[in-house]
Amino acid sequence: MHDAAGNQRLITQSVLHIRTQLTTPTQDVIDAIGTGIGSNTPATIEGKRTELLAHFEDLAAKSQSEPSHDDQHYVSRFDGVGLFQSALSKIFAAVPNLQGYGDWNPLWVITEIEIFAHKVKAILAHIHEDETGKKQPVWAAIVSELLRLKTLDDRAPYPTGVPEPVQLPETFKMVLLADWGGDNDAAKKIAFDVRRQTPDFSIHLGDIYYGGTKFECERFLDMWPMRVNMQDPKSPLQPKGCFALNGNHEMYSGGEYYFNTVLPAFGQKQPFFCLENSHWRIIGLDTAYNGGRLKPLSPTDPMNTQWNWLINTLKKERKATIFLTHHQPVSAHQAEFNDSKPLREDFNELMQMDGVGDDAIFGWFFGHEHRCALYRDSALKFSARLIGNGCIPHEVQKEKAADPGCDEVDFFNRKAAAPGTNTAVSSFAKLSFRGTELLIEYVDETFVTWGAEVWYSDKGRFGGSKFVEYDSIQQ
Repeated sequence: MHDAAGNQRLITQSVLHIRTQLTTPTQDVIDAIGTGIGSNTPATIEGKRTELLAHFEDLAAKSQSEPSHDDQHYVSRFDGVGLFQSALSKIFAAVPNLQGYGDWNPLWVITEIEIFAHKVKAILAHIHEDETGKKQPVWAAIVSELLRLKTLDDRAPYPTGVPEPVQLPETFKMVLLADWGGDNDAAKKIAFDVRRQTPDFSIHLGDIYYGGTKFECERFLDMWPMRVNMQDPKSPLQPKGCFALNGNHEMYSGGEYYFNTVLPAFGQKQPFFCLENSHWRIIGLDTAYNGGRLKPLSPTDPMNTQWNWLINTLKKERKATIFLTHHQPVSAHQAEFNDSKPLREDFNELMQMDGVGDDAIFGWFFGHEHRCALYRDSALKFSARLIGNGCIPHEVQKEKAADPGCDEVDFFNRKAAAPGTNTAVSSFAKLSFRGTELLIEYVDETFVTWGAEVWYSDKGRFGGSKFVEYDSIQQ
């Protein structure tokens, strides 16, 4: 994850410059396309150039129109722009002269658009040499890399079968990370903190940035905190206790590398799972394959497997059930609240099924929004916890209440990553189970606990200990 790939102006100007290059079939353009598609056929290359030109027109429009929400690090919600960020990040990281071109390098605070565009043009003219020794201008190398990537239009086949429930001990520790799949400083600090917790289980709730590519998924596994030797981050992955959910960014590259790289490394056969003991049931679900949905879209949709498995699982012996997903079922913010409507409708339909019932879900942890928030329990059918601040830099939360008509929040994590900055802290959730008791602690990248709460499986959602914020920033 190169810092420059998180600068929205740089992304936009890079897209505009490459679009200009693609308007004419120069030798550099022909070589870049031929390298990317593995063909020297002129007609094939020319057809791809025309297709790419239209694609970059679309990327330019999207990258210029997309609101940043004042985030300090740009992460696009559009699959095409996200894949462009992946390609740029990989190529930039391989060019020594481009190290240090990050979010706060003096280059990026220049306000004149013309000067900024000129600087970006100069950067993209640097020469990149790939692993085979081929030399290209950086812009051409980005085009070649982009052409090699899978896309959302080419979704990977969905894994078959259903998972067997994993039997949990009565006492264990679990760590939940969401939106953590970026190899930046915050992610590295979180990984270090998680290893210090020595958890029995670690679960990622999805999003490997920027596009879930092979390169990014391999980096994700390299950084994963659960190792055979917790004192040695380079030791092999723990053979048990690691799980990963699918996120929208994994699906930007069709989900191929999430399914074929991450899941096999974790020994996880399906992108959904059930962990349970006599008191608790923890269900991880794939909401990304169908773009934020649980319910299958047709009788032949491969998501029927998960949907039917989920219904049957919920009809079994009643336990305190916790959902884990990438996408949010609720939100305090209007745009995200609107986006979550399909998932909310799927959930409501699920709860109305015979043998399930409105009270089937005790709690729900999710990411997707780069914030940390505890929603008002009394206003929902489940206890909702947003923990999407795993590593992507974003501004400190300032709002005091939810947007009109959205879901009410009792606590936002308002802590800055460091004194005097407006970058919000990254964090994870530590869940300590002891029989019917569940202690939930929200731990940040500085190894400070923001606050904690206690749930009891036998006392109902309102029978636990309310969240206590240790730093009092909320007030």
